[in-house]
Parts: sequence; C-alpha cells; structure tokens
Amino acid sequence: MSQSQPPPVVTPAERIRELLAINADVPAMLSSAGGAINALTNRPPTASSTDGHDMDDVQGDNSPAAHKEAFTKNTTAYFTYIQSIMARLRRQTYALEEAGIIAAETPTLSTTGAAPEGAGLARRGPAGQAQRQAGEDGDRIINGGLGALDVGLLNSRGNSVGLDKEAELIAEAKQMVAQMLKEREKDA
Repeated sequence: MSQSQPPPVVTPAERIRELLAINADVPAMLSSAGGAINALTNRPPTASSTDGHDMDDVQGDNSPAAHKEAFTKNTTAYFTYIQSIMARLRRQTYALEEAGIIAAETPTLSTTGAAPEGAGLARRGPAGQAQRQAGEDGDRIINGGLGALDVGLLNSRGNSVGLDKEAELIAEAKQMVAQMLKEREKDA
C-alpha cells in the first residue's frame, strides 16, 4: 500500500513571487498587443522577442509579408501571455478561496437593485427603487455598493446648479445695466 503525501504547502511569500511574475508579464503582453497594432499601420513592423521586448526591425522591410509575419508573431505572443496570465490568476484565486480569504461565489453587482430571478418579489421604496427584503441574499452587492441609497433622489433634491446659474445670470444682468447707465451719463 502506498502512502499518500500531503499536498505541498505554498507559503505567502511564494504566492507573492507568483503574483510578481504575473505582474512582470503584463507589460510584455501589452507590448505584444502594441506590436500587433503597429503591424497594421504603415510603419515598419516589429516582432516581439521571447521576453516581450520589441526587437529592432532587422532589414527595415516594410512589405505586406513582413507586416503579416509581425502581426502573426505579436498576436501569438499576446494570446500566449493572456492564457498564461489567466491560468496563473485562476490558480491564485483558487488558493485564496481554499484559504477562506475570499468567498467561493462572488457577489453579483446589481445597478438597479432589483431582486434576481427566483428570489421573490422586491418591495418598492419611496424613490421607486427595488429594495431587497430583510435577510434576502445579504451577501449581494446592491446599487453598485451604495445599498438602498438612491443618488438620483439626492441629486434631484439639491438644486444648487440651477440656483448658481441663476445667480450668475442676475450678476451679468446687473453688470450690463450698470454699464448702460454709465454710457448714458457719458452721452448726456
């Protein structure tokens, strides 16, 4: 009978090193995307090297074949980086879930505050916005994290913009009248 060994324990320092490696690949991925976009222009194409830095254009070839080759190399590198980064971030996420640092199911974002399908009927508050009944999906994000706060209602009650503009117009009118009176006095 073979003994099963416990899974290796990954230390927080190793997790941080993995995140730093992911972070280091992001500029290389963006460089590849930039090289692919550059290949679609009239400028001489550049190809990404294996470390993600642009290599100099070897012969200054600006032919359509060179553009196609540079586009292919850069898009391949871009998608390779994307897949690698996503896989490593997914592993990091699973590790955080296993450690209980983040919830296995992420809360959903609801900009309207409406109850999700099958969650029962939502009540309407004074602002006409759907509110959740007490105890119903307490871990969900409501209204972009603002909860039952209705920013539109607050904005509609604050009329400072209209009052400020009115004050500006009255000040301009007073200034125009004063200027007209000065001109009349000069003419008279």
